[in-house]
Amino acid sequence: MKKIVICLSILVLAMTACSDFLTEEPKLSQTKELTLAKPSGLDDSAAGLYLYLQSNAWYGCQYVLNNELMAGNATNPVSKPGSGRYRTEEPWSFTESSTWSTWSMGYITIAAANNVINNIDGKVGDGYTQADLDNIKAEALFMRAFVHFQLVTIYALPYLNGTNANELGVPYMKEAVIGSPARDSIGYCYNNIVADLVEAEKLMQDDYQRASISDPLASVTKPAIQALLSRVYLYMGRWQDAADAATKVIKNNKFKLYSPADYLAMWSQNVASQGGEIIFEMYSSKKNDSWDDSGWTMLPYITYVDGSADVCATEDLFNMYEAGDVRSQLFVANENDHFITKYLGKAASVDPKENNVPILRLAEMYLNRAEAILNGARVEGTTAEKDLNTVAEARGASHVSPSATTIFDERRKELAFEGHIWFDYKRLGKSIKREDYRAQQTQYQNVQYSGNEGQWAMPIPLSEINANPNMVQNPYYDTKK
Repeated sequence: MKKIVICLSILVLAMTACSDFLTEEPKLSQTKELTLAKPSGLDDSAAGLYLYLQSNAWYGCQYVLNNELMAGNATNPVSKPGSGRYRTEEPWSFTESSTWSTWSMGYITIAAANNVINNIDGKVGDGYTQADLDNIKAEALFMRAFVHFQLVTIYALPYLNGTNANELGVPYMKEAVIGSPARDSIGYCYNNIVADLVEAEKLMQDDYQRASISDPLASVTKPAIQALLSRVYLYMGRWQDAADAATKVIKNNKFKLYSPADYLAMWSQNVASQGGEIIFEMYSSKKNDSWDDSGWTMLPYITYVDGSADVCATEDLFNMYEAGDVRSQLFVANENDHFITKYLGKAASVDPKENNVPILRLAEMYLNRAEAILNGARVEGTTAEKDLNTVAEARGASHVSPSATTIFDERRKELAFEGHIWFDYKRLGKSIKREDYRAQQTQYQNVQYSGNEGQWAMPIPLSEINANPNMVQNPYYDTKK
């Protein structure tokens, strides 16, 4: 994994680019060794972890849009020519040299998190208490778990209640070292993800929020840890654990589902409102200038008719919304295409292309818990029907009877264009039948993919295969066979 370690040299420099996320910049003149030797430097290093989420490979665009295009929420429009981007994602035209680019950015982030985790013990002093250091370490543990979770869900088969636990996952890295690690098993990855998050939850204070940042909900808090645990447990089929973690967040009076008007306003906030639906989000700003103009603008620029208009919603997604459903107002028609307006830019921004992206929201917690209860979890005072309709009724939709199909459909409507749908199909072993399909490879029209076939594990990037002799390609994409 030499490429990953070489890229670590950008870590200290990258931290200085957070000029709008951090209100007080770390010093550029520090070496990595000096930075990691001081509690203030470790604190700055933890703050720098969030910068990577804004990259083009991640919540800048690719992670979100690949999901929507591959799973039938999005398609290429016909009313606008677009730029020619996002033409291979819809037909799943992936190869070793044309795959999700989250791999390198993910392991750079993991290495940066490991630098904090493995250097923080015994650094009490200079105004930092043990509780302060525990909070910082918890942030880094969350980020290590979060990134490994995304990598294993992209580049490996689904967990499927442990059926694939012994299949190839991804290397679970706990140190930032030069080496050529082999792939760990899917089960090993999930167990370590849970262990990191459980430790983070124990370490972090209930009321902790990172200081001196523009958007407090763009950094890790204890509810964010609990929300991510709920998602991970859901993907594992650990239904009671998923419900219990979601309940902790739902009972937290810091969060509530928005009214229809506030829901529409949520998507253009400069920073997430306290007391609303956002638990954790990616904060976007051009001032985070380690990404050039082609990276930080992507989601707004790609998905709206007045941008490059490369991606629009499918008709079958748009038609799922009732007339009174406030979520139907997040689409704008251009001829026969419906473009998503979740990412139109911040209302308070001087550049309308800047847009935050929600990663964890309260609505997901209700839907997680509804699914978990449907599958046997028990939570006093609620039912799957109550949780499902808490979301539906908040959006102005009709009452829904709970079933595997209705909960899946409500997740599809509520979480559209937030990077969930493909993973929902995958974790459930559920076939995809894309009704509104416009890619040039017409032989893939309405093709159904079953949940355990090899193409569900994206190909490992060719650069990693070439650099690491111990890296094994996913068999479906192995060009040597």
